Amino acid sequence: MPMLHGCAFPGCSTFTLSTYCVEHELLVRALKESERAHVAAHDDVAAADAALTADTALIAATPESATT
Repeated sequence: MPMLHGCAFPGCSTFTLSTYCVEHELLVRALKESERAHVAAHDDVAAADAALTADTALIAATPESATT
């Protein structure tokens, strides 16, 4: 049988059946989603940088670019 316990968020005295009370559950989820979006954006930039680096290396390695 489920039992009430205190919210795991520091300083919160709300009792809940879950890990966090509703207010802090929403806050924690929003924080996690924000971190995911930040990591995804960082991965997109890193992939674009890698593609540019690969293109630059390919252009530098072609014989036509050495003569022009």
